[in-house]
Amino acid sequence: MINWYELNFALGSVFFLSAGLFVLYGGESRRITQQTWFLLCLFTSIWYAGRFLMAIAETETQAERAVYVIYTGAIFVPPSFLHFVLSLLNQEKERRHFQIFWYLFAFVEVALLASGQLILGVRRYPDLGFYEIPSGIYLIFFLYFISLPAIAIIGLVKAYRQTELPNRRNQLKYVIYASLIGFVGGGISFLPFVDTNVPLFGVPLSICFTFIITYAIARYRLVDINIVFKKSLVYSFVLLMLLIPCYLLVIWGQKVAFGSIDYSFSLITLILFIAVGFLFPKFRFKTEEALERVLFKKRYNHRETLLRSSKDMVSMVNLEAISNSTVHTVGKALGVEKASLFLFDEVKGSFGLTTNIGLNLDQFQESALLREDPLVQRLMERPEGLVREEIEMAHDRPDGKLVAERMGQIGAEVTLPLMSKEKLIGILNLGHKEDKEMYSYEDLEVLSTLANQAAIALENARLYENLKQSQSIIRRADRLSSLGMLTAGLAHEIRNPLVAIRTFTQLLPERYGDVEFRKNFQAVALKEVDRICGLVNDLLSFARPSVPNVSAENVNEIVDSIARILDTEAKEKDIRVHLRLDRNLPNVMIDKEQIKQVLMNFILNAIQAIESGGVVELSTRLFAKNGSEQFVEVGVRDSGAGIAGKDLENIFNPFFTTKKEGSGLGLSISHQIVQEHGGYIVVESNLGEGSTFFINLPVRPRSHEGMKAQPQVHEKNSNY
Repeated sequence: MINWYELNFALGSVFFLSAGLFVLYGGESRRITQQTWFLLCLFTSIWYAGRFLMAIAETETQAERAVYVIYTGAIFVPPSFLHFVLSLLNQEKERRHFQIFWYLFAFVEVALLASGQLILGVRRYPDLGFYEIPSGIYLIFFLYFISLPAIAIIGLVKAYRQTELPNRRNQLKYVIYASLIGFVGGGISFLPFVDTNVPLFGVPLSICFTFIITYAIARYRLVDINIVFKKSLVYSFVLLMLLIPCYLLVIWGQKVAFGSIDYSFSLITLILFIAVGFLFPKFRFKTEEALERVLFKKRYNHRETLLRSSKDMVSMVNLEAISNSTVHTVGKALGVEKASLFLFDEVKGSFGLTTNIGLNLDQFQESALLREDPLVQRLMERPEGLVREEIEMAHDRPDGKLVAERMGQIGAEVTLPLMSKEKLIGILNLGHKEDKEMYSYEDLEVLSTLANQAAIALENARLYENLKQSQSIIRRADRLSSLGMLTAGLAHEIRNPLVAIRTFTQLLPERYGDVEFRKNFQAVALKEVDRICGLVNDLLSFARPSVPNVSAENVNEIVDSIARILDTEAKEKDIRVHLRLDRNLPNVMIDKEQIKQVLMNFILNAIQAIESGGVVELSTRLFAKNGSEQFVEVGVRDSGAGIAGKDLENIFNPFFTTKKEGSGLGLSISHQIVQEHGGYIVVESNLGEGSTFFINLPVRPRSHEGMKAQPQVHEKNSNY
């Protein structure tokens, strides 16, 4: 019967090999750290397999063969451990020659082993069994075996002391402790050369070394291992716990049936058990998938369609599109006669019918489901798929009959809840399949996955719509804020011509006979009235609620009108506004009112950036980006203080402002509008020299909506 000593070596060999394979194949990539760890585990596994063969050897010849297995593995353990540590410390490349030297030295040791100069033979000891007889040059191997791991551990300790990263220190700490334990465990194998009565109790220590490292890999991401590794590690331990009794049973059976135990046959049996245990799940799923494709092709195609659709939904942001996609995809994939989707309306407090197929709306009265409805209550209480037939057959709940009746009224054989953050946001109902086939367990499983994805997509779409509504409200508020700032200046601008008209009107009765006076009065009055009308029209145009209306517009005219509106604001601060406009610009496809709001924000900011006595320059030009796509560029330059470097990256963030007054939304909203036109904004700023904003609008945008571009900030320094 196999004893504890022999079993230790057998299990140790299997454990080392398993740990190495899990690390090698547990990650998405094959990094050098994973490869070197596998090599270390492989050579240690060979070493322990040789010790197992030595322990069960019954003849001297068998023991001598085991010696070659032992030392083929043991000789390569030190350089592979050193290689693993260097790769872990990212020193593998810079110390490549050092590693190559020790690998070559290991091959020299193998040559000495093969020639019989390292081990002279074996000898049987009363308590220990067979053990090798070292030669005179064995001391070289001993020093080599001890020194290389010591060098590696010293390197780990140095790296631990030098790093200040908490996670890295944790990783290295586990490796250092584990290496010390493994170092002691491996060193114990040399004790029988000193005293043959010392048992080889170092085997569990070496296994402990491997376990600690693999735990550090799984817990602290020592190498690039994904969650599959953790699951595989648990699976391996469970498998071993099942295999050990089976293996012991095989050995006991040999003893009972044949009167003796063939340990080689037993080891092969154990390896086969392990191989079957690991390969069965993999082949099982592949075989199941292949059979489904051949024997149940229609069902397999249905499942693939639904799973693909569930992945596509997450990228949608339109509520109506997601609703239609959910219902029509399921209807087409499963061939259902009727399907409907009810979504929760927070305003009405009920679930309203959003999309359907196959329902006769003239006869179908259930356009909404109240929260008090038994079906809704059931789904809120237990958010899981309901099958009408199962509910009718079950008698475990008093409300079962009411739920089944309600499902029948809305044409549902299967009802699936759409849950988001533990709240019921929708109800998906499916009727009979066209062939009256029942819904299988696989169907319900895939449909549940689809419902979960649809719930996420619908919630994202609602958030997106709420965001758009919020942006619309903010834009209106920003427009009103700008109007408030314009009112004072416009009042002053309108009052001056009115005073002149009033003065002339008062003098007119007295000097009516003066022809020259009448001519001057008429000229001045008409001029001032036209000026007032122009200002009022520009103000009304800016204040009028903007409905997106894209058309070909002349950018110069927009710049000119905004400059005229803000002229009074500039004059009050003794600021000169210079226009440098390219009069040969083509018309641009834009929403005129929205671009007016953008230019109003930038020009007003430029004026406010100058304390007094400065220049604001407005320019336009046509240029071709990358030699192909044409853009019209509007430049707004000021001679203000510039933008500080620490603020430059944040100026387009909502609610960021360096002004004493202001919401910090103007530039953010302007950036959003320009994005929606397919354009982009470039900022240049020198601290103390002013800033320039370039608003670039495509002449022929590919799409008016949804074209995103990040503002480009030229690192100089600035101050909005």
